[in-house]
Amino acid sequence: MRNNNQTIVRKLSKRSFVANKSRNLFALTAILLTTVLITAVFTIGINLMDGMKQMMIQASGRSTEVTFQYLTKDETQRVTAHPLIKEYGLSKIIATTSEGIFRQTPCEIRTADENYASFTFSAPTTGRLPKTENEIALKSWMLDAMGLPIELGQTVHLDFTVDGTPYRIDFTVCGFWDSDINLQPYGTAFISEPLANKLLAGIDVERGRTSGDYSGVTQVSANINGNLADLKKNVDAITRETGINEDTSGVLINQAYISATMNGEVVAAMLLVMIIILVSGYLLIYNIFYISVIKDIKFYGLLKTVGTTQRQLRRIVNFQALWLCGIGIPIGLLLGYLLGIVLIPVLLSLLSIEYMSTPPNPWIFWLAAALALVTVLISCHGPAKTAGKIAPVEAVHYTGVTAISKKRIKRGINGAKISNMAYSNLFRNKKKATLVIASISMGLILFNIVYTYVGSFDVNKFLQIYINGDFLIASTDYFNYSKGYSPSYTLTKEMLSNVQKLDGVEQIAKVYCELGFDQLEGDIKSSMDEYYRNDPLMKKQYSTDAEMDAHLAEMNTGSYIPAQIYGFDDYWLDKLGENIVEGTFDREKFLSGDYVVIGFDRQNLFDVGDTVSFNMHSSNGEERSYEVMAKVNYSALSSLGAHFIFMPGYSVYLPSSEFMSLDQPNIMSATVMTDEASLDSLQTKIGALLGDNPEVDFRSRADYIAEMKSDNQQSALIGFTLCAVILLIGILNFVNTIMTNIFSRKQELAMLQSIGMTNKQSKRMLVLECMYYVALTLLIFVTLGYALSYFAVISVVQGSAAYTYQFSFVPLLICFPVLLLLAYALPTAVYKNISRDSVVQRLREME
Repeated sequence: MRNNNQTIVRKLSKRSFVANKSRNLFALTAILLTTVLITAVFTIGINLMDGMKQMMIQASGRSTEVTFQYLTKDETQRVTAHPLIKEYGLSKIIATTSEGIFRQTPCEIRTADENYASFTFSAPTTGRLPKTENEIALKSWMLDAMGLPIELGQTVHLDFTVDGTPYRIDFTVCGFWDSDINLQPYGTAFISEPLANKLLAGIDVERGRTSGDYSGVTQVSANINGNLADLKKNVDAITRETGINEDTSGVLINQAYISATMNGEVVAAMLLVMIIILVSGYLLIYNIFYISVIKDIKFYGLLKTVGTTQRQLRRIVNFQALWLCGIGIPIGLLLGYLLGIVLIPVLLSLLSIEYMSTPPNPWIFWLAAALALVTVLISCHGPAKTAGKIAPVEAVHYTGVTAISKKRIKRGINGAKISNMAYSNLFRNKKKATLVIASISMGLILFNIVYTYVGSFDVNKFLQIYINGDFLIASTDYFNYSKGYSPSYTLTKEMLSNVQKLDGVEQIAKVYCELGFDQLEGDIKSSMDEYYRNDPLMKKQYSTDAEMDAHLAEMNTGSYIPAQIYGFDDYWLDKLGENIVEGTFDREKFLSGDYVVIGFDRQNLFDVGDTVSFNMHSSNGEERSYEVMAKVNYSALSSLGAHFIFMPGYSVYLPSSEFMSLDQPNIMSATVMTDEASLDSLQTKIGALLGDNPEVDFRSRADYIAEMKSDNQQSALIGFTLCAVILLIGILNFVNTIMTNIFSRKQELAMLQSIGMTNKQSKRMLVLECMYYVALTLLIFVTLGYALSYFAVISVVQGSAAYTYQFSFVPLLICFPVLLLLAYALPTAVYKNISRDSVVQRLREME
């Protein structure tokens, strides 16, 4: 009997399914769009987290979970034999050289086994690791920097020192691999074990490690048995059970594996977008099935008269939904995944992550399908419940609207107005009206938020991070943001004089830079001691006052604290004065050369009125003393700085005249101001003038604007794609509601015409109903919508270096004319369709 009932339910569901073609088309579209969006979000989110994990792994320089950086031979044996070590690679540090081409990018000379080379992305892609004494494997850009062809068999000369003994050795290249000099701006060269043993013979590794000379220590790069969630606990167990000191052995856990299991920001963004999609999809699917149930309510009532139960009626509605899911969800999964993999490279490029295609993750499809199915079933629950509860007698007269209470009947002397009738019809079914308005409003509000965010991009604010004029000239190293700038003396007065002579150049403003040294004594020492005593890591390492005092005494003996010293031409003094955060800036006093402005000073070493003294070039140079005039927000001057900060240390700003007494003042950067008409021609002329000097480079405002606009346009593309789909869901909901509403009221409209209402009046009433929908949506948009948009955008752009909140009416001007046109054209077309039948024919349908 049970099986027979199920068969009947399926047949009835199929009959209803086939009979509702228009409903099926709308419902299928809604399920398809919802599934596409859910799948796309899961595809992007999971791949984005994988991409960010890969970026963190690449930035860490190794793919393993933990590295023991400085182990002796005995410690290496104990660690590698521990049962928690799953796999490992070994490398011995031989020396570090900063000679020749490695002055700016030091080179580590070490040994490596196959595992270590693989784990550190250093396995030769051409050739192999060294085996004999005179062989070497290195990064390909190192050969290029030496002026050698990137080929095997090249002779490489290296000068280095091992435990105080200098060596000059010629090597033959047996292998090399590609490496991004910007991502990993340091050299790596692998030599053979036989040569390493000779170089390290007689060296006391433990003594060297204690004194900070790591020649001969072994690095173990390893993966650990067990779950990533227990990584820190397992590493602690290894250090405890092997008896090694975690500090001296340099235990380094790869942060990519600690934080990459779930990236909080990506997950939060996924959840927010997913909630918006699910709510929008729910509103549309619910509304479609709700209206469909109302339309077929008489059919459900007749089924009840022949014994169909409430549960069976609910199952009829749910079966129809499942059939649509069987079509829409598979197609949606495929289209959503394709959309996701199209957008992933764009998103990853915004994060400077190289996209690497990976096989489809099955979890994407399982999760997306499950979530889409649950959304549809929840959406159908209300309509199915309505179908099941309706009484047979009630179903015959059911119209889907609430009868107007006698207390609410209004009487007047001017008769019924079309506008009043339209407004009353709007809220005859409050639930339906609310769903439609909410669905449209959500899409419009989201569109406004994205448009406002993209439109808040402030070009001038962004440029101040990088450039404060039309062109910026500096050494090539200055534009390498992966490393801090150090004085290079590449810009000369003669060079800048030649630039000044170019037609269209109005002014050149220079920034000088030198490294200074301040003695760690007196108030500075007291401030530094206080800073260290309050540092959580120091307090953890030196838990008692006695241990802390001993460490500080040892650390501070004969020490100097570094100072970054900048010299500003007069052009920059207004910018300096605008960003003062403590004290008062006096231009004339500052130019006298007796005062400085303090920039970075995290340790709070100085107060306004203090005296600061430092040496330029070296700790043995001439000491200069100045009075602290004020403190400045150094972040606002980042485009005029060296792209790094000494910790501990401080930065100071002087007039450029203070650098003129130096034997060779270092001009760090020169900013060129030009007239507007000469910008394009000067781009070519400056390039030609500096083209013969590989040590000098330049950037223009146009370069930075083009770069940022590209990123901003990619963000806009993603945001507007999401908004367009959600807006489409809302519009489909609006279209479906209006069409179904008019078709279900054929008899009602026929009755009104039978008592005197003309076709023109009927059409006008229906158009006004749609206009009221648009008007109410507009009211929500300009009140709640603008408020939500303001708080959402301001929370994102507040403190941003490239965005300033900008209110805009453009979304309103784009969307509402379209909605008004739709509100007029749609009811007009639908009413024309139902008016093809005569009034008598439509009235007979009631019988």
